[in-house]
Amino acid sequence: MKLIVDSGSTKASWALLEGKEHKSIIHTAGLNPYFHTSESITAILKAELLPFIVTDHVKEIHFYGAGCSTEKNDELIREALSCFFHHAGVSVYHDILGAARALFGNTGGISCILGTGCNCCYYDGKEIYSKVDSLGYLFGDEGAGSFLGKTLMADYLRKKLPGDLRKEFDTIYRFTLEDILNSLYNLPYPNRFLASFSAFLAPRQDHPYVHKLARDSFLAFFDAQVKHYEGYRNLPVSFVGSIAHYYSKILLEAASEEGIRIGTIIKAPMEGLLKFHSS
Repeated sequence: MKLIVDSGSTKASWALLEGKEHKSIIHTAGLNPYFHTSESITAILKAELLPFIVTDHVKEIHFYGAGCSTEKNDELIREALSCFFHHAGVSVYHDILGAARALFGNTGGISCILGTGCNCCYYDGKEIYSKVDSLGYLFGDEGAGSFLGKTLMADYLRKKLPGDLRKEFDTIYRFTLEDILNSLYNLPYPNRFLASFSAFLAPRQDHPYVHKLARDSFLAFFDAQVKHYEGYRNLPVSFVGSIAHYYSKILLEAASEEGIRIGTIIKAPMEGLLKFHSS
């Protein structure tokens, strides 16, 4: 039996695959090695995964994860899984490869992730080629949930948010400046904190402020990532991730302005990964 894993920074999905049939999908917190230690990964596995799975039945693990971009990070995930799955071979891949395989299978195109964070690569049907690092929520992640949230929070704190939105925001969240700064500088997972404000923005996409915020964010993503690939206007550009899914109308609008041809937009890569690993 195979265990296929799609892990973002916020959440992870674990699917058991036997032959061409998937048995179940389990959801846990995300395991981004940039934000976790071996101890915290072990704690999540024990509490959220192991009670629902018979580890000895698993012979292969294919883990696609945000932050799995260096051998050191890959080894952190590999060692944690190997402690519990004693009979399984563990393969750890960057989440952008998972997105590419889910979106394109064995064909080629430009594969993009827009979730809590962002990423982008060219995929030739077998290998991925990346030209630009996403740089994370501090310096990059254009188009992603953390970027949308960071821009919103900056405008809120600088009193640039339109009055009607500010009133709604205050009614829902009731934050003080101390609450916000504490979440950003003292508490774990500041990227998730910023991305969480997509829940406020997404239902208000018809508001001129929110529409412009999302559109400008996606245009910044195209500039920072997609346009670095030669012939980007002639290749299908496909997306996976909650932000791409929920803001697809504005994403398509921004792409049209740039002459970019959008192929597929899916919320999560698991269905495509199950198809890829069952073939």
